[in-house]
Amino acid sequence: MPDVLLSDTDQAALRALVAAEPVPGTPLPASSMLDQLARLIPCDAIGMVVRDASGSVVDTVVSPRGYDDRTAPQPDALCLVFRTGPGREVQLWLDRRSGRFCPRDAAMLRILAPALERLLRDRPDPRLPDCLTLQERRVLDLVAAGWSNPEIAERMCVATSTVRKHLEHAYRKLGVGNRHAAIALMHAAVAHPPKDSPVR
Repeated sequence: MPDVLLSDTDQAALRALVAAEPVPGTPLPASSMLDQLARLIPCDAIGMVVRDASGSVVDTVVSPRGYDDRTAPQPDALCLVFRTGPGREVQLWLDRRSGRFCPRDAAMLRILAPALERLLRDRPDPRLPDCLTLQERRVLDLVAAGWSNPEIAERMCVATSTVRKHLEHAYRKLGVGNRHAAIALMHAAVAHPPKDSPVR
């Protein structure tokens, strides 16, 4: 991997990406995240596409708006694909018509991949109460996906005892005694979402 030197502007964009949190209720990050990416990897257009198991497009975001790659010469492109759930993937693409992407650009994309993956996978779960911390939510989401404590610990780069503590705190906040009850509570919230209060 080539050395990657970051200017002050690059460092600010990188900090913004690393500190970004997922947006509740949307499968994709805010378009401002694409702008930060474009500062780090200059390109003519950048976008994200969510596809389901059949390959159909579920959601998309493109910058600049209205970009149509069918009307211009074939661009040089970089692409990164993330599996974000069973039968679901998100594709990030960058197009450059003004020249080719260099090894530094590809290296920067590899550096950013873990932060992007976190933004795409750690979607806030509206089924869980606001009193849970982000880490407790992440652990519960992985538990609901069938992961064991050691697997969760490895994924989150923490000790197994830390995962147990997150679960203990989450169980107390949810008023349940074990992982099965927590999962049942999450599924019940999906099956019977709370009704919106009437507008007065």
